Amino acid sequence: MTTPIPCPTLLQLKQYVEEMIERQGEEAPAAWWIYNKEDVLIFDPDNEVQHAPIEVCRKVLRNLLEYDHIYTAISDSIEQELKEVELAKEENV
Repeated sequence: MTTPIPCPTLLQLKQYVEEMIERQGEEAPAAWWIYNKEDVLIFDPDNEVQHAPIEVCRKVLRNLLEYDHIYTAISDSIEQELKEVELAKEENV
């Protein structure tokens, strides 16, 4: 049995961002998508939206880290955008 990957916390994210700012500077460009416990919703028996219990949130969000196709799609998009920038640069020469 493998040990599950721990679910990162907002505090860990904050620390990570602070480290990136130290390395790259406050004005470094960035793109971001953040999902947290407020995004993990369930419906009660009356079909009312409820926030899932914290343990369910941790499991759902931790499991998102295993969706490799998300990382592949972002990498492919960055590559495509770089090609577009290069093409635009060549057209302006």
